[in-house]
Amino acid sequence: MSLIDYSAHNSIYSNLKVKKMSNQQVPEKVVRILMRDIFNNKLKAGTKLPPAKEISRQMKVDLSSLRIGLKQLESMNVLDIKQGDGIYVKDYVQHAGIDFLSLLFSQKDENEQKMIVDDYFMDEIWEFWTAVFPEILKIAANRFSPRDVKAIVGLINEELASLDDREKVIRLQEKQQDLVVKVANNTIFLLLANSTRPMRRKIIELFVNSIDRKTLETFAKTKVQLVKDYTSGTLTNSISASEKYREMLFLTRQAVKTALAQRASTSLS
Repeated sequence: MSLIDYSAHNSIYSNLKVKKMSNQQVPEKVVRILMRDIFNNKLKAGTKLPPAKEISRQMKVDLSSLRIGLKQLESMNVLDIKQGDGIYVKDYVQHAGIDFLSLLFSQKDENEQKMIVDDYFMDEIWEFWTAVFPEILKIAANRFSPRDVKAIVGLINEELASLDDREKVIRLQEKQQDLVVKVANNTIFLLLANSTRPMRRKIIELFVNSIDRKTLETFAKTKVQLVKDYTSGTLTNSISASEKYREMLFLTRQAVKTALAQRASTSLS
C-alpha cells in the first residue's frame, strides 16, 4: 500500500507540541496516538507509514523518542518494522494481545477515551467479562475461607452504605472483583485481571453511572443474598453460584443498554 500522508492528522498531534513533556512521556504519547489511529482504522492493516524522520517532523517529536514508541508497538505486534523497507501496520486483531487493549484503556485524557470507546465496543467487553468472571468465581467459591466470605460481604455492605457516592461504589466493586480473583489463586487469572483492569473499570463505571440508585441497590443486595445462599447450602455447588452470578451480569448489561437507549432517545427529543 502507498505511504499515508500524516499532514491530514496535524490536529491529532497538536497536543504533543502544546505541552512540554519528559523524555518518558513523549514515547508514551506517540504510542497511544498511533494505537488509537490503528484501533479506529485510520491506519489500516497493511498501511505503510512514512519514514521515521517524516513522522518525527510531523509530530514535532525527537527521533529517538519516536523510535522508542515504534519499537514498543512492534513488540506488541501492532507494527512490522522491516529494515531497508519501511514500517507497516499489522492486523492487531490477528496479532496483538490483551496488552494492546489495556494500554488503549489506560488513556487519562477523556477526549481520547471517547474517540476509542463506543457503546458497541463496550458491549463486546461486557460480553467477554460475563463469560470469564463467573468461571473465575466458580473456582474461587470452592476456595473461600470464612475470612474471605466476611471480607466480600463487608465490601458489599460498604457498597450499600455508599450508594450516593458513585466513585466509591466503583472502587468497591473493583475490590470485590480483585478479591474473587485473588481467592481463585490461579496465576493466569491473576495476570488476566491485571491486564484487563482498565477495561474492567470502564465496565463498572458505565454500569454505576448509567443506572438509578434503586437498581444499584438491588444489584448489591442480590450479591449479598448470593453469598448467603452459597454459604448456607441453598445453592448446592459452585457451578450454581457462578451461573447465578452470570445471570446477574446479563441483567445488569441489559439494564445499562436500556438506560443508554433512554438517554439517547431523550437527547434526540
